[in-house]
Amino acid sequence: MSDQNNRLTEYALGILDKKTAATLKVEIESSAQSKSALQDIENALILLAKAEQPLTPSEHLRTRIINAVRQETQFSGFIDRLCVFFDLDRKTLENHLTSLNHVSEKTWQIYAFPGTHLYHFDGGPHIAANADCGLVYVEPGQMIAAHRHLGDEWSFVLQGQMKEINGAIYYPGDCIHRPAGSVHALQSVGAKPLVFAAVLIEGLEFVAE
Repeated sequence: MSDQNNRLTEYALGILDKKTAATLKVEIESSAQSKSALQDIENALILLAKAEQPLTPSEHLRTRIINAVRQETQFSGFIDRLCVFFDLDRKTLENHLTSLNHVSEKTWQIYAFPGTHLYHFDGGPHIAANADCGLVYVEPGQMIAAHRHLGDEWSFVLQGQMKEINGAIYYPGDCIHRPAGSVHALQSVGAKPLVFAAVLIEGLEFVAE
């Protein structure tokens, strides 16, 4: 199930921490789609609580569940390119991509920057030993502040839209190279969270405003 549906379910059950619940409440109140999804989840939970025997979900709910499960393969069109990007075999890469089904503290570095979550893993043998490889998840509207790259960085957009401070916007399938010494900031724009793959050499340092 998608991370958003998981969060809505946890919200409906009242098991989110106060900070996350408050943030999600604002998102729900500003999105008719999220309100509808939450209502469906709450209705399903009520039916489950009252049921004395297995239930057959409504066609609408069944479709929503099926679409959520399909999140596991939402990046299937990029897998071959990502295998080259990270120098990893298909199975290993697909295992890493499943982490996007549920962004949690078990596997992710949560709130590395405001609204930004990081998932780290090792690249293949042809990736530089000092490279930091992984996935970056930036919630809509959030930014990664201006920073300088100490080495080269490659980013591959998988979902959402990445807007640079120079106004350039990158979309799923775009691959961006930033050379050592380059300075930039980026923002997640659009309705969906920004998700991109990254290979970062030598790290980065934030630039004082």
